Amino acid sequence: MKEAQDRQQSYADKRRRELEFEVGDKVYLKMAMLRGPNRSISKTKLSLRYMGLFRIVDKVGPVASRLELPDVMLAFHKVFHVSILRKCLHKDDEVLAKILEDLQPNMTLEARPVRLLERRIKKLRRKKIPLIKVL
Repeated sequence: MKEAQDRQQSYADKRRRELEFEVGDKVYLKMAMLRGPNRSISKTKLSLRYMGLFRIVDKVGPVASRLELPDVMLAFHKVFHVSILRKCLHKDDEVLAKILEDLQPNMTLEARPVRLLERRIKKLRRKKIPLIKVL
């Protein structure tokens, strides 16, 4: 039994990394937490992985830190786990993702169609499905 536990522990330790942040450090916040239904923040085709720079205000525990978030992100809880944070290595790093001004409190953006690009009908065996391409 001990041999099996040691083997499983070695598998778990391969991907584990010890992360420690100090008060005052600058960190990036993982954008994966912003994904999901009605939480699209990116207008581009490829979404960014991290947004930030945010300053650590307080250490809540050994694996949790409180961040100084802007007023646009009031919908978020200010305490984050270390697995969601990435340390800023350079002092003069630029911001990866800018926080948009028209961001609503539920972290959604209002999408407005500009124009219709194409209309066509997809024919299946017994059905006809109208398709519309919108910009």
